[in-house]
Amino acid sequence: MTSTIRIPVYPYVRCYLEVQYGPSLYVFDRNYASTLLRSMLKKFDKKDPSIVRPSQKLNLGATYDITIGRNSLDRLGAYLTNEDIKRFSHAIDLLIRQEMYRWCQHPNATDHVIDFNIRRFIDLYGFSEDDLPFENLKRWYFRERERINKRLHARTEHEYAMMLSYASTDDWLPIPRRIHLSDEPYKSVSIPKAFQLMIPFN
Repeated sequence: MTSTIRIPVYPYVRCYLEVQYGPSLYVFDRNYASTLLRSMLKKFDKKDPSIVRPSQKLNLGATYDITIGRNSLDRLGAYLTNEDIKRFSHAIDLLIRQEMYRWCQHPNATDHVIDFNIRRFIDLYGFSEDDLPFENLKRWYFRERERINKRLHARTEHEYAMMLSYASTDDWLPIPRRIHLSDEPYKSVSIPKAFQLMIPFN
């Protein structure tokens, strides 16, 4: 025997959930949304009437059904606070945007023009322009790309640990004084024919 919990969500969140999971999401499915919901569900508190029958109704523009088995209902409960309901929609909203970014960055993308790729992503899930505007997604995409690029290109100096012993018949040899991963050109110094190169290691 199963029960249905109908929770408020943003309209575009419902569109995404329906494409990904169908008209209803089963609580113990192995996916991100189900795992998130399981962590939010609470048991009813008979001592607190506001938890048995919440006095404040939340309206986010749409609803989505959650299916839960009888055993899971007894063990986890079926109550979600208004804060958790909003957190769920916000988490799925971020999931949508991250998927859009990967969609646009995919090496086999149909087109390398960002605007076209975002439009195709919107069409795939049937998002309404009123609920999730194109310009909103586009601005988020460029902010995310800038954030990721800064992280990837932030270089720190790495020092290596080794001892290099070298002997030569020549009296003087130019060698790099330090090895690192910066873009600066290597500096050279003249050394005698027998030397040890000491490079500290972290």
